[in-house]
Amino acid sequence: MIYINPKRNFSQEWIKNGEFLWKDETEALLKIQIEHSLEMGWKPEDIILVMNFPWGHMGVNALEVPDDLYCDFAPTASKINVIHWMFENDEIGDDLYWFHDYDAFQLAPLEVEVDKEIAITDYGVVRGDQRTNERWSTGTIFFRKESKDVFAMLHHAVNKSYKRNEEIALLAMTRCNYGHINERIKKLNITYNFATRGRKIWETYEMADKPLRVIHFHPLDPRKVTDHKSNKELIPNFIPQSLTNLLNKYIWQV
Repeated sequence: MIYINPKRNFSQEWIKNGEFLWKDETEALLKIQIEHSLEMGWKPEDIILVMNFPWGHMGVNALEVPDDLYCDFAPTASKINVIHWMFENDEIGDDLYWFHDYDAFQLAPLEVEVDKEIAITDYGVVRGDQRTNERWSTGTIFFRKESKDVFAMLHHAVNKSYKRNEEIALLAMTRCNYGHINERIKKLNITYNFATRGRKIWETYEMADKPLRVIHFHPLDPRKVTDHKSNKELIPNFIPQSLTNLLNKYIWQV
């Protein structure tokens, strides 16, 4: 997981249309992620948290990186800057790595087969602009050390060629198969990044291998995920009680 903040703390990160997109919940989400990962059987030494200031929780301490890895024109692209930096500084070894956003929660053993350098999902079935269906969703990325040059190309595309976020840059690269990138990427089933925001939930759920492996939702998003027929909220149907307990403890304050 990656968290870079130019203020070097958990204060509000950036503004869009006059509103803060992330507020003070980030520290709580990281605590939930760490505790949930430990409950899922991960060892503290196998959880890599990368930040630009010191922080830790339950034996998981942040690997500190430079402040300038923050991408001011597209903050989500900071993840690409950080992974590129990790490659350049020999922080990537022989393992299979799983990057995920801190609002993407593991639900079941991953059991992912990655026979290419990078494995990633698309968006599933979206509710709005259908062109979004063409995009890769970078909320979950599996990668190996052989992908170093792929991340170098994406880093250049984000920061130099397009000056756009990582999903737009990656879409542009795959559309023209820049550097033969399409041969390096494996498209994963949506079960590895079952996102709820802006999706047609049941259509996307039909596409997903079961059990769901990763669900991607922001627990404080005011836009509820509901069944269009019953109008009942759906998130509780997808997450286990252990994760609900952590969300109640740190976020929902139930």
